[in-house]
Amino acid sequence: CPRLSIKAFVKSLCDIQGVPFKPYLQVQFSIAFDVYLNILGHVHGRVQAALGRDSSDWRLANTCPCCLYRVEGEPELQFRLL
Repeated sequence: CPRLSIKAFVKSLCDIQGVPFKPYLQVQFSIAFDVYLNILGHVHGRVQAALGRDSSDWRLANTCPCCLYRVEGEPELQFRLL
């Protein structure tokens, strides 16, 4: 049950701060954490867009350079890339 872990965490925060625990603090913490995760997701998306990594095939186009490196005179493999 996720509420139990939130309750324990909020209770420990209240204990550290010396504030008595109130049940409404669970709801406030949950809302604040959801907002934090939402902001983190938007920032990650903007960073990926600024770096040009937002296309659907970016990972495929920018795979490991060692795997894609070819040496002249090297025999062609049956499977070039797994």
